[in-house]
Amino acid sequence: MIILNKSKIVIWLFTVSLALNLAFLAAIVYNKVGPHRPAPPPVFKNDFGLKADQETQVSEIVRKFKINSILFKEDILDKRVDIVEELGSPLCDAEKIAKKTEELNQLENQLNRDFIAALLKINDILEPDQRLNMIYRLSRNWFFFNQRPEKGGPHE
Repeated sequence: MIILNKSKIVIWLFTVSLALNLAFLAAIVYNKVGPHRPAPPPVFKNDFGLKADQETQVSEIVRKFKINSILFKEDILDKRVDIVEELGSPLCDAEKIAKKTEELNQLENQLNRDFIAALLKINDILEPDQRLNMIYRLSRNWFFFNQRPEKGGPHE
């Protein structure tokens, strides 16, 4: 009779352990492939002390640029893949690579022109002190300037 009870306990523990393991595995699989909430739309950080109407205008400029830049970035990636595929071809043609490189450069240049155009539109909306703040932040991010009290840094 005691052996029967011990076997029931062992079976019960085995069943609980199996259920917990399956639940754990299901949670991992669900997190990797399950439905996820869409990411929230990117928010434009109001680092320049924008007024409400300025923020609306700037957000619209940024939104349009981001939408257009997605298309350019996809095209740029496609051109890069084309170049790599051509390089991997046994009949690698230097002229095709040169042509595709030129197309890639044109896309990247257009993306840069669009970025500068968006900055100019934003610049027109900002007041002088806001412009200075924007220029400072851009230069810090683009040229890696740091806000440090000491002199003699790598970019001074």
